[in-house]
Amino acid sequence: MKFDKQDKVVKAPDALNNPLYSLTKAVVKAAKIKDSLVGTKKEVLAKAAKMNAKNRHFVMPNDSRAHYTDHLIQEQYHCLEIDVEKKRRRNAVLFVFGGGMILGSDNGDVGLSCKIADKTNADVWFPYYPLCHEHDMLENVQMIYECYAKMLTFYKPENIVFLGFSSGGALMLNLITYINELNDSGSSIPMPGMLIPVSPGSVPVTEGEKSAIKVLDTRDIMIPAEYMYTAREIMCHGRDIPEKYLATAHGDFRNAPITHFYYGTAETLYAFAPSYAESYRKAGAKCVIHVGKGMHHCYALHYFIPGCKPAFDEVMRLIQNYFKKEKRI
Repeated sequence: MKFDKQDKVVKAPDALNNPLYSLTKAVVKAAKIKDSLVGTKKEVLAKAAKMNAKNRHFVMPNDSRAHYTDHLIQEQYHCLEIDVEKKRRRNAVLFVFGGGMILGSDNGDVGLSCKIADKTNADVWFPYYPLCHEHDMLENVQMIYECYAKMLTFYKPENIVFLGFSSGGALMLNLITYINELNDSGSSIPMPGMLIPVSPGSVPVTEGEKSAIKVLDTRDIMIPAEYMYTAREIMCHGRDIPEKYLATAHGDFRNAPITHFYYGTAETLYAFAPSYAESYRKAGAKCVIHVGKGMHHCYALHYFIPGCKPAFDEVMRLIQNYFKKEKRI
C-alpha cells in the first residue's frame, strides 16, 4: 500500500503468533461466509434478506445489564440508548454497526454496545438505520445525523465519540461530509470530539484502489472485491446519489475531529486506507491509520476471537484516554 510520507501510519496489535487465531481464520474461510456477498445485486440482496429474517431486527432488550431507552428517529427508526449506570453520564459513544448496508444488527451488537459502555465509562447510542433493500445510502446518513442531533441535546459535542465498523464506519465518515454540507448551507452543527472507523469501505474509483482491492481479495476471508462494485448499485437504490457519499474515501473531511482508522493487511478494504489518508490531508484534518499485520476485516472489534482482544482493548483505551483528557480540560 502506498501512503504519503506525511501520513501517520502506526502498527496495531496483531495475532500472527497466535495458533488459535490462524485456526479461526481457517474455519471462517472454510465456512465460505464471503460467498454471501458474491453475485448480482438481486442475488446478494436475496441472500441478505434470508439472513435478516433470522432475528436481525430491533428488539427492545429486557435484561438487567443496562438501562435502555428507545429513541424513535424520524418517527419510524429506532436508536437504542444504553446506560450501564442506569443514568446518563457525561460522555457518549455513537456506535454504528456494519453489514454492507444490507444486513441488520443482531443481538450480539447490543452485547458489544454494553461492553463498550462499560469499558469507556460512557453511554452508548446504537442506531438501527434503514437498510439499502428499500432505502438509499443518503437516507442512512440522514437517519444517523438525526441520532447525533438528538444526542447533542444531552451531551456536549466534545464529549461524543463516533465509533463504527465496516459500512457503519463508512456511514460515520459520510456523516462528517453531511455536516459540512449542512454548515455550508448556513447551519452551525458542531463536530464530535473523536472518530474511530474500523475497516470502513468505499466504492473504488481510482486505478490504485481498483488494483489494490483485486490483490487484497486473495487474502480476505470475508469481503469479496466484487461486492464493492455491486455496492454502488445497492446503495443508490435506483436514485441519483452524490458520488461523495458512495466513494466515501473521497468525502469532505474539513473540520473532522482526530480520526483513528483501523485496518488489517489481509482485508480487501485496506485498499482504501491511502485514499482516506490523502483526503484527510487535503482537508487539513488529522488522522492516524492503525494497521494490524495479517489481520482480517473488523478484527479490532472482534474481542471474542482469539488474538483480537489486544486490538479491541487498544480502541477502548483510545476512547477512555480521550474522555479523561476532555475532563481535565
